Amino acid sequence: MFNKFNLIEANTVDEFWDILSPQKTLGDKPSQFIYRGQRDASWHLIPSILRKNSPSKIIFGQREMTADEQIFSERAILEQFVTQCDLLGLKIVNDSAELRENLDPRTYPADKYYINPSEWPNEELIELMALAQHHGVPTHLLDWSKRSYVAAYFAASTALAKRDIEENNTKIAVWALNVEKIHSYKNINIIKVPGSTSSNLAAQSGLFTVLKQPIGRGQPFPQKPLEDEFASFPNTPLWKITLPVKYAAKVLDLCELYGVSASTLFSGFDGAAKAVKDWINKCRYLNLHPKSE
Repeated sequence: MFNKFNLIEANTVDEFWDILSPQKTLGDKPSQFIYRGQRDASWHLIPSILRKNSPSKIIFGQREMTADEQIFSERAILEQFVTQCDLLGLKIVNDSAELRENLDPRTYPADKYYINPSEWPNEELIELMALAQHHGVPTHLLDWSKRSYVAAYFAASTALAKRDIEENNTKIAVWALNVEKIHSYKNINIIKVPGSTSSNLAAQSGLFTVLKQPIGRGQPFPQKPLEDEFASFPNTPLWKITLPVKYAAKVLDLCELYGVSASTLFSGFDGAAKAVKDWINKCRYLNLHPKSE
C-alpha cells in the first residue's frame, strides 16, 4: 500500500497561489496537470451520482444498490434530462435515433451494461453526460479543469456560499492530477469533449475523469474514491493542496484579479447572477469575520 496522494498544506494565500502558478511544476517531469477545487479538504474524489443521498439512491429507496441498479438509475436520470430538453425545444449533443435507443434503460442495447457493469459508462453517452453535468445534473463524471486558478475559484466560491462557514480547522483544497503519469492506472479514463458541448465547459477549460469499476452483475456498486486507485503503485501522480478556509475571500479576490470569476466561467445572465452571489457571500463573510481581511 502506497500513498494515495502528496499533501501540501499552504498556510498563507500567497503560498497557496504560488504553488498553483502555471509556472510551477509539482513533482517530476514530464508533467501535464489537471485541477479540481473542493470547498472541504476532507472530501473524497467521488462523482455526484455516487455520493450519499444522490438521486440514484433516492430512486431505489436509500439502500445499497447493485451494479445493474446503479446503471439503470443513471440512464433513467439522463433520459429524464433529454425529455425535459425536448419539452423546451433544446438541442442535445449527438442526437440520433441510435442515441435515444441507447439511452432508454429498458431497451436491448442497455442489456450489455447490466450484464457487464465494468463497461459503464459507455462512450456514446459521454458528451450527453458532460452537457447534463455542466447544467447541474448528477452524473458518473468528475469535473476537472486544465487551469489551476479555475479550480481555486470553485474551491473558494463554494466555501463562501456555505452559510455556516467557520474559521476552525476547515480547509479548502485544490487537487492536481498529473495525467502524463496515469498510464499504469488502467481503470482511470481522462474524458475530453468538444467545447461546443457546453459554453460553460469551454469557458472553464473543463474535462472529466471516469473511474471504471471491475464488478459483475448483482454485486454491490462500490463508492470508491478516485484517490484510492493510486494506492497500488509508488510515486502517486495525485496532489492535494490545502488552505485554511478563512482565506477563501482573499482567494476569490485574487481569482478576479487574474480574470477568473463567475462572469468569465459561466455564460449569459447565469454568469452575471453568480458573480453577484459571490460578491454577496464575500461581503457577508467579511462582515462576520473582519479579521480575515
